[in-house]
Amino acid sequence: MGCNFIITILFTMLLITRFIRLIEDHAETLSLQWVQNVRNNPLTAGYSNLSKETLHDIVYSRFRKLGQWIGKQEGRDRDIAEQFCDIGAQGAKMGIKVSDMVYSFMLERDLLWSYILDEGIVTEGIDLNRAIEFSHQLNYFYEKAIYFAIVGHEGQQVSTPDAKEGVFDKIFEGFKHWIVVQ
Repeated sequence: MGCNFIITILFTMLLITRFIRLIEDHAETLSLQWVQNVRNNPLTAGYSNLSKETLHDIVYSRFRKLGQWIGKQEGRDRDIAEQFCDIGAQGAKMGIKVSDMVYSFMLERDLLWSYILDEGIVTEGIDLNRAIEFSHQLNYFYEKAIYFAIVGHEGQQVSTPDAKEGVFDKIFEGFKHWIVVQ
């Protein structure tokens, strides 16, 4: 590997880390914006029954943990899968439709991407390439999150505890090939 390649990788990692820190440091502001977006969007009408505080709490922790979830750490994929299965199950218990839940994730992802672009960090062509790499990581994360949230939502429709036994492991193993390959 050449020195320029290694330097490029390091700068990419530094800029992506800066994007993540920006989001985590502004989680409060971003959460309030997301709450407003979700409450005012007809495609997420199911969330209108929830208080602003509940909505805030739903998304705030995701913004604060973004670096942990986007970073490639051994064993984190299973944690993410379990967390989002739980989020989907909670949504089902609250009466949130799957379509509302999926669109709320899409609004969340778009809010983060717009925030990065609006902050003026991306100033040069090379920064744009790094921002696109971050966008790919963000999309990859949200694709997994949405899938497992749907699995959790659907799991609430399974009537017996015996039927639920081992379902997550089976789904996670089937999905694992996609998680590992990036």
